[in-house]
Amino acid sequence: MDFVKLVVGQILPFLTILVLVVGLAMRVAKWSKAPVGKMTIYPGAKSGGELIAGVLKEVMLFRGLFQGNKGLWVGSYIFHAMLFFIFFGHIRVFWEALFFLPEDMQGMVSSWTGGTFGVILLIAATFLMIRRFMIGSVREISDMEDYFALVLIIAIVLTGDAMRFWGAAHIDLATETRPYFIALFTFGKVVVPSNPWFLAHFLLAQVLFIYMPFSKFLHIPGIFYSQSLVQKL
Repeated sequence: MDFVKLVVGQILPFLTILVLVVGLAMRVAKWSKAPVGKMTIYPGAKSGGELIAGVLKEVMLFRGLFQGNKGLWVGSYIFHAMLFFIFFGHIRVFWEALFFLPEDMQGMVSSWTGGTFGVILLIAATFLMIRRFMIGSVREISDMEDYFALVLIIAIVLTGDAMRFWGAAHIDLATETRPYFIALFTFGKVVVPSNPWFLAHFLLAQVLFIYMPFSKFLHIPGIFYSQSLVQKL
């Protein structure tokens, strides 16, 4: 257990950050060098404000997907929205205050993002997985990377939900996880939590971030870059 805690809790986090940052930088550099054609069939954005508005509409509303497949849009939109809110809620792991929210609302938001939204995300991810198996046209274009991505997300959510809802797997935010992360990133005396569910959850999350720059997961941060180009055409 001590070896696992050392690798997962003290060594891998810094490797994860390094791979994520360098990997994203390499991908952005590659995108920047790619040739971009000009299309004149439809008018592009006329100003910086229109460009930003167009990018935000696509990023926040998945407008293109809605126009193409409304059934997929529902599952995909819920899936990505829950990912965003859960990521936002996890900020409380590092900082006790959750940005601008009043203190009495912070616990409620944390409960929703860590509990209710986690269950909704699990349902949405399961829906997307079943869809890949059940719809022939989708199954034909799916590869192992598509299935691995969903399995990884489901595993992360399951271990997180276990810590939230299963008493034996519960870990205390104020006395275990937050002091650990603060000490880790301030180079203090690190005490890695021994909770096996936390270690599994944290390991899987780090695998996700390491894998992201080299996979289809990159569409999550990459959509801002790609849409900025599309809106200019």
